[in-house]
Amino acid sequence: MRLVWEHRTFTTHQLAALFFDSYSTAKQRLASLYRLRALDRFRPWTPTGSAPWHYVLDAPGAELLAARQGTTVRELGYRRDRALALAYRASLNHTVGTNDVFVALAAHTRRHTTRLRWQTAAECEARWGDIVRPDAAGTWTEDGRTTSFYLEYDTGAEPLRRLAEKLDAYAELRRVTSHRGVVLLWVPTTARERNLRTRIPRAPVAAATAVHGSHPADAVWALFNDPSGQRFRLSELTPGEAVVQPPLPGWEEDGDG
Repeated sequence: MRLVWEHRTFTTHQLAALFFDSYSTAKQRLASLYRLRALDRFRPWTPTGSAPWHYVLDAPGAELLAARQGTTVRELGYRRDRALALAYRASLNHTVGTNDVFVALAAHTRRHTTRLRWQTAAECEARWGDIVRPDAAGTWTEDGRTTSFYLEYDTGAEPLRRLAEKLDAYAELRRVTSHRGVVLLWVPTTARERNLRTRIPRAPVAAATAVHGSHPADAVWALFNDPSGQRFRLSELTPGEAVVQPPLPGWEEDGDG
């Protein structure tokens, strides 16, 4: 319930990957949560076939979540009409796509000795919104190496000029703050990636591109300013030498060793 609220919506497949070892079990448990009104759900319209169920927090679920956090539904910021309005927004595919990256990484930590720290778009806006607004940010740790990153999930709708301007904004963030991280541009097609890299022959900050459909932890990231064209794992995306980046403030590791 907390994750659904923080990320706005998850599909059945996404929740199954996050929490369950069996898809059929996931469907049964989610159906129970729906009947209890802990979660609500909708199926967005598609021109062919049917979309999967998309789950959002329901009003009784919001009351339970608020009570657990020692606050009120109003202070939580929940309104059922706004939660369900996501079904009709043009930004739905962008939200679900961004969450796909989170799900892929978070599910990976269930079966491997990796670690993910994630900040949602709302958290990023509250922290850096006057300069740049990432779709997400976080740190990824694998084999003792940690990469701090900002995620820009691209649907292909924005002009390439706008993506170049975003990299300039990240350069400004780096100039005026102590925040450091690799900008991850997650694009829909190889043609889009090729055109973007042609448009930006030299990036003003550490940045990399990869194409939808691959796993974000794998060796799928191509760094700007790297003429070799080599693809790196997410944990290898550190500016300059392959060393661990300093964590962003507020993202320090828990003191559990």
